[in-house]
Amino acid sequence: MSKTLFIYIFRNLVVVFLLASGVIAGIMSFGGLLRPLTEQGLDLNQVGQMLMYAMPAMTTYSYPVAALFATTIVYGRLAADNEITAVRAAGISLGPLGLGKPALVMGLICALLSLVSLSFIVPAATLRVEKTVVSNIGQYVVNRIEQQHQVRLLQPGGHSPLTVYARSAYLDKPDPQSPNEQVVVLNDVSIVTYVTKPGDKRLQVPEEFYIAKEARAYIRQPDDEDADETPVLFRAILYQGMKFPREITGRSDNAIAGGVGTQSFGPFELRSPIRENTKFMAYPRLKQLLEHPEKSRRLTETLRGFIRADQQRQFLMDLQHELTYGRGIVQFKAINGDRFTLQPGTLAPVIERERLVLGSSPEGPPESVRLIHNRVSAPSIEANAREARVRVFADPDENRLAITVELLDAVVSGPDYQNPRSTFERAFNIPMPESLKKIQSRPISYYLQETSNILPEQRNTLLRNWKKQNNSVISEMFSRVSFALSCLVLTLVGYSLGVMFKSGNYLTAFAVSVVPALLSIVLIVTGQHICENIPQNLTKDFKDPLEFGLTVIWSGNAIVLIIAIILMLRLKRT
Repeated sequence: MSKTLFIYIFRNLVVVFLLASGVIAGIMSFGGLLRPLTEQGLDLNQVGQMLMYAMPAMTTYSYPVAALFATTIVYGRLAADNEITAVRAAGISLGPLGLGKPALVMGLICALLSLVSLSFIVPAATLRVEKTVVSNIGQYVVNRIEQQHQVRLLQPGGHSPLTVYARSAYLDKPDPQSPNEQVVVLNDVSIVTYVTKPGDKRLQVPEEFYIAKEARAYIRQPDDEDADETPVLFRAILYQGMKFPREITGRSDNAIAGGVGTQSFGPFELRSPIRENTKFMAYPRLKQLLEHPEKSRRLTETLRGFIRADQQRQFLMDLQHELTYGRGIVQFKAINGDRFTLQPGTLAPVIERERLVLGSSPEGPPESVRLIHNRVSAPSIEANAREARVRVFADPDENRLAITVELLDAVVSGPDYQNPRSTFERAFNIPMPESLKKIQSRPISYYLQETSNILPEQRNTLLRNWKKQNNSVISEMFSRVSFALSCLVLTLVGYSLGVMFKSGNYLTAFAVSVVPALLSIVLIVTGQHICENIPQNLTKDFKDPLEFGLTVIWSGNAIVLIIAIILMLRLKRT
């Protein structure tokens, strides 16, 4: 083939390819905006950012269809205008190294561009799209409240979600001392916490109900650089609020379990709003996770949950031991300088549902549990109660423990007053003890041992996440290569179809080109899902779906390649 003819055909292929790629990418970008617009309520600035970040990804994803469309339309027009006949009369063959050389070169360029883009550009752009949707988690909560009057926040692992209901909400100015902590004001709010019913991970049972006229929710969102390591923390202060447990307890003349006043809620660690997805990862990151799967957020999140649970359990056990076999009282020095002294009742302290319960027997004094709060800037107060519940939340990022002491059927005494309260709550932070800091260095291998404190189902979850992470990384690497090669194979199909159909009609070319392209793409996506389809329970009969999934990923290219070979053989006989 002469240089002039090659440039003539190649220039037409590039022009049609760029036009088709731009149109398809634009349609897919606007289509991808529909869900975020309807569910997250993006503002105009976020819409512009999403379009800008989505274009590189959508452009790359349009390459196979655009390449097939371009070759079909260009060679179809050449055939329709009898230019193919003239070329054959000049002695140029119809093979891929003859008249098909421009298509072959364009296919190679598309494959190379696609592979580079999928390995480096698309992951960064797709991650930016995801971050744009939840770049302002406070505004995300406000938008969900305004649209649906509720927002559901998941804790790591997907269990024990929090559901926040409110009539309205707005974003308030943040505290200059806490720039990463956003403040959302909720009006007529109610918060429901859930627990998982034993033996049934799917059924979420409401545990506690918080209602208030107004609440200020404080959400600590990590910086972009720390999004993989630092969790989102959610806490709230409820004004003119009450708390209702699922099971009402207290005196017979007091049916309400929560008292009107200021209630604290949390802190709770929430799942990061930025999903971990291998599509967001550049090739170096995928290679790192393949060699060190424990560095993934999925496994890190699971490990953090185990470590935090061990720290909380160990702290409560230490308190229980000190109250039962030690001095009989415990004292805390809060970070703000306040001091708290807790004295148990007549019953031995017990640990129930991740909290330490201190109570008194029915025969003993009704208010035998005592909490003394020595305040730095105000007079001390003392509360005597029938029962106390101590909760603790470990915050390893701040090296502190958030402790909440809830007193039931309490009598609160100050210098000149004595008030009965159905519930009385004190929340404070203390530095994390050195013994608990050591727990933070436990590796994943520690929890894979049978001697660890986690339950068998938790160990099964850890193994499942490990396997799913490994399969996800491998399938993503193979799918990117397969997707890139599909551009080359589809150009050969498009070249053959264009010459055989002898039509330069755009509608016909699109209808002919979209079917093989979709076949290849659908099988790649299906293969990835098969690789990541790890059952909940890994039994001894478990069979890793990775091999079958990779076969499906490559089957699309194999089928299209067979079609291309058959079409090429038919061209030779014409």
